[in-house]
Amino acid sequence: MAKPTPLMLRINHLADFKPTAMSRAWVSIPNPNDIPLIATATSEKSVRVYSLRNFTLHSKMDKAHERTVKSVAWKPTTGKGRTKMSLATGSFDSTMGIWQRREQFGGEVASNSMDGEDQEMEITSSGKPKSHRNTDGSDAESESSGEEEWEYSIVLEGHDSEIKCVSYSPSGQYLASCSRDKSIWVWEEIGEDGDDEWETVAVLQEHEADVKCVAWRKDDGNGELLASGSYDDTVRLWRGDEDGEWSSVAALEGHEGTVWALEWEPEAVQKLFANSTGQDDGDEYSRPPKRLMSSSADLTIRVWSKTPTPPPPNRPSYFSNAGIPSTMRPGPNMETWTCSATLPTAHTLPIYSISWSPLSGRVCSTSSDGFIVVYEERTTGRTSVGGAIEREWVVIGVLEGAHGPYEVNHVTWAKRYDPGSRPNEEMIITTGDDGAVRAWFITDIPQAGVESGIGEITIS
Repeated sequence: MAKPTPLMLRINHLADFKPTAMSRAWVSIPNPNDIPLIATATSEKSVRVYSLRNFTLHSKMDKAHERTVKSVAWKPTTGKGRTKMSLATGSFDSTMGIWQRREQFGGEVASNSMDGEDQEMEITSSGKPKSHRNTDGSDAESESSGEEEWEYSIVLEGHDSEIKCVSYSPSGQYLASCSRDKSIWVWEEIGEDGDDEWETVAVLQEHEADVKCVAWRKDDGNGELLASGSYDDTVRLWRGDEDGEWSSVAALEGHEGTVWALEWEPEAVQKLFANSTGQDDGDEYSRPPKRLMSSSADLTIRVWSKTPTPPPPNRPSYFSNAGIPSTMRPGPNMETWTCSATLPTAHTLPIYSISWSPLSGRVCSTSSDGFIVVYEERTTGRTSVGGAIEREWVVIGVLEGAHGPYEVNHVTWAKRYDPGSRPNEEMIITTGDDGAVRAWFITDIPQAGVESGIGEITIS
């Protein structure tokens, strides 16, 4: 048995989002556009959007899907133009839905600065602040309000079975979906903003079992990269070429169970380590490729890094893909990825979800064992003069029974907007089989607590 490791953090309950779903809740995804909202997919065939300001219901989307809504994704906004908020939903009915907020944000959900704190304020079409209080004086907003605020604009069909996950690319250009039918579909919105015109640009079918999750990496100069995890125990990476042909560029093998979740290394974390090692010259394209993290039913969380590949051999000037049918062109340049780290084992059952914080660089995980575990990556120095700087992962916080006897299906870091929070303070949000969505804040464990045996866990 490994020596008990002292924990640095205590995970404390902050709030439950109200009202709670009456059946299983699957995932909760924070809005990526600095709007204090979070969307939760539920077995009630609906999506609940909660306020991160007061932990109450903001709006609701239902009456569209015929079965459980398993996944939800916000569309990232790029540029400064006015645009509608948009959500994609993936359902066990094998369809995806695209939802849009009828009122354009920028005038819909505003972030005000008052005494150094972010204040959420909704603005109605008349320009007046919108109340969040019911007639009985409570803070919860009426559940029926969502029907007036969100429009079910289009349904995307193609999968033959349950959709497990949907994910927008960082640019917002592509939308990926994966399914129990072993396929991944890549969609592109080709219409002008609000025109609701989509086309399928790729159907990827190299996995040998259900595809559980998909996750995008930002364009590193070679296009956006899509990762997928499957019940076949593998992770695959996919990229489109200059002619719009999509193919697998890497297969990551090593897990001995279903790959449940994927997370790309946040850009801020990548830059932080590059600065600490003197490898950052200010050009994001000159940094090492972002690492990929995966969690599995084999109780491991692995970190994958790309191995540098030699440049392609010189080819005659007359050799060109131009004008050559896609079936006759040479295959894509395959990439080599290796497992560069395995996080300490702290879970006793399959690890359903992981989240890599863009603020602190910490990772949190949840499992069917009901635990929340927080990890931190540290540098340990060089093993030789001029050698690479070594890193290690350690467990710094554990909470058991986060949702009582129920399984915890999803975990994510989110920025805090509630009163009393500090600028850029983050929290952990979990989503469980009990239908509850819970917010947690972290505090340091006093040294005296560690000496008395409080805050210790045996890890391997």
